[in-house]
Amino acid sequence: MDLKGVRAFCSVAHGGSFSRAAAADGVAQSVLSRQVSALEQELGGRLFHRTGRGVKPTEFGEALLPRARALLAEADQLAAEARGESSSPAGSVDLGIVPGWAQPLVSALTARILATHPRIRLRVHEAYSGQIEAWIANGRVEIAVFNRYRRGVVRGAELVSRCDMMLVGPRGHSALKRREIPFRALDGVALCGPVHPSSLTAVMGEVAARHDVTLNFVLEGSSSSILREAVLRCGLCTIFPRPYVEREMSGPGFASARIVKPSIEQSTWLGVGTHRPVTVAARTVVRVAREILRGR
Repeated sequence: MDLKGVRAFCSVAHGGSFSRAAAADGVAQSVLSRQVSALEQELGGRLFHRTGRGVKPTEFGEALLPRARALLAEADQLAAEARGESSSPAGSVDLGIVPGWAQPLVSALTARILATHPRIRLRVHEAYSGQIEAWIANGRVEIAVFNRYRRGVVRGAELVSRCDMMLVGPRGHSALKRREIPFRALDGVALCGPVHPSSLTAVMGEVAARHDVTLNFVLEGSSSSILREAVLRCGLCTIFPRPYVEREMSGPGFASARIVKPSIEQSTWLGVGTHRPVTVAARTVVRVAREILRGR
């Protein structure tokens, strides 16, 4: 099997179109098209179907994609080891990260990688925890930074941080007169939160049911910046981890209080995918990310 065809298949699947993949890879679109066609003939099935915005893998293509990525990663790892690149890792690394950690981690990680391992190329994908965990499970990303709100060990991941969750709202809000707020005081408060499904809102719903509290989520947002603006401009409250509140919402327009009785704790995990061999470059990114997340 020609690895050029496999690489073209993975590149087009990642880009969502032949033109974007060709631009990213620096090759002619016709070359990618021929390589994918040759691979389809060899495999005996169509790998893509066209959409209004580009292409998407067929069911056959979706089934083969994780194994194709694993094959490329193993080939790249073999080539790197043959060249003795363990001391100077190279290659692309896909990182999935939740919004609350994207801003402090990505910039620091990029700066460190550029300074010490300039041949590594980072590809960062931002989403909420459920999507991040799905991506690492199906092989779309190699490394994942995600949150949990329940106790317990996450298989295949390491705990890197724990913090309290805070209710945040506009300064002067009636629910934020003290430094701590009992969970029952959230009853009826107009809230905004992450788009469903969300592990945070799921846990809050369970706690609310146990304490006979009615949670009033009037807005769901797909990013932390949307929720922050809803607090600032619309008078809503939201729930964020303490580090994010201290970093992004400590200005004069905001007030916050730690949620207690019961408290809600966020744990942050660093996971590595198992769909493909872990490359030297990926191991390097994991090590640097771990150091940053643990404040070293």
